Amino acid sequence: MSGLRLRRLSEHVHACEQPRTGLGFSNSGLITAGGGVVVDTLYDLDLTREMADLYAEVHPEAPDRVVNTHHNGDHCWGNQLFAGAEIIGHRGCAARFADVQPASMEAIRGLADPPEHLADLHEELAPFDFSGIELTPPTRVIDRDTTLDLDGLRVDLLVVGPAHTEGDVVVHVPEEGVVLMGDVLFHRCTPIGWEGGTDAWITALLRVEALEPEHVVPGHGPICGVEGVAAARRWFEHVQAHARAARAEGRSVLECCDGIDMAPWAGWDEPWRLAATVHRVYRECDGAGWDEPYDVPTVMRDVRALKQRMLAG
Repeated sequence: MSGLRLRRLSEHVHACEQPRTGLGFSNSGLITAGGGVVVDTLYDLDLTREMADLYAEVHPEAPDRVVNTHHNGDHCWGNQLFAGAEIIGHRGCAARFADVQPASMEAIRGLADPPEHLADLHEELAPFDFSGIELTPPTRVIDRDTTLDLDGLRVDLLVVGPAHTEGDVVVHVPEEGVVLMGDVLFHRCTPIGWEGGTDAWITALLRVEALEPEHVVPGHGPICGVEGVAAARRWFEHVQAHARAARAEGRSVLECCDGIDMAPWAGWDEPWRLAATVHRVYRECDGAGWDEPYDVPTVMRDVRALKQRMLAG
């Protein structure tokens, strides 16, 4: 068993929390009003079945809706197990839904001798099984903030991308003080983003802070309060300011990382992911748009190099 834990946050909101914070170990949520809404499915079918069994303890009926906060597989590759449910996602989520194929991840997982830039990914994929996954994209696409009426309970789908990804959506249950954030929030673990921008990510976090939620479900890491959102926002502001200065001085990404004081965030998991955010800021300093292609192997090689330095002490 994975160690998935069901937590009740309010009258109608439960969360399925994963104890590990690394790649693929994401959180999910369930709103039990209005026929039931699952917020994000999990990375493979076994994990999603385990999650669904936990949700059935508090909502025995199959949920009417699934909301995908974005298109990354660890938040939507279990969609097929909710047959008949309306699946809601942002247009950017739907457009990028097939960008990464489960078969490709299974192939990387099965490599006997992965190349350097895939070595960490190969290791991180080991706990999962991507066989049998059929991509099941959103059936209802949204472009802007959208409100659901769940038998009188208001649920707001807030469009905040492109931050972590183009199609980022956070789910706010205002009457119960809960926000489910997908990967707009990594709590007590270092964030990493794909298409998107650091300014937009900071703006998204500020927007959630202004809601003053009591309970926040991050995409990865333990459930927290609004203080977890503020900590992530301060991390981005700190890294962004330092990286902008380092780029202007002509320092390499790894040199920049070496010079950033991360003491306020000491203890966060996977601190070497810092290199990916510095790469993002450097691209922004060079005028690249949030959706421009970039050299992913180079980014991941620097992440791996920083990891090796940090683990070596």
